[in-house]
Amino acid sequence: MFEELAKSSFELLKLAPRYLISVALISGALLFFSESWLERIGLDSFAKDNRQWLGLTFLVCIILWGVAVISDCWGWLSNKIFQRKVEKHIIRRLNSLTEDEKQILRYYIAMNTRANMLKVDDGVVQGLVADRIIYRSASMGNILEGFAHNITDLVWDYIHENPKILQGTTNFYRTGKRERGW
Repeated sequence: MFEELAKSSFELLKLAPRYLISVALISGALLFFSESWLERIGLDSFAKDNRQWLGLTFLVCIILWGVAVISDCWGWLSNKIFQRKVEKHIIRRLNSLTEDEKQILRYYIAMNTRANMLKVDDGVVQGLVADRIIYRSASMGNILEGFAHNITDLVWDYIHENPKILQGTTNFYRTGKRERGW
């Protein structure tokens, strides 16, 4: 008897929140509806005989559903907080770029493009990738020209709003793309 109850309890914990609220509504209806209404649908004797189990089921389902809702809200909130921290880090980083980093980012603005061919063995490129300023957008590339790297939307918008952050000691821009002359 105890093993069956424990097994049923664990199965209840596995239910998705939408099923928990359904079970809670059904058990709540059997608990709180009037006897005359329960008599009409033929569940009055079932509700009387199993009142303690219906109450337990109702409470457990409501609590589990509440925990699931709070957990989902917490996950959403912590994700938003993390995204905000990442955005602040990127903006701080954009305001302290080295000349080499500025040259890479100037290419995107000068060519009005969101893609640049950059070498993956370049430490400056990998630093920008690690700071989520650019990202490798293609897995296909080659050793001579590199791989396609795109600029993130946040960085694209921020540079267009604050073009002075790309001012430096030079006006050069940098790409790994080679000029093809025949």
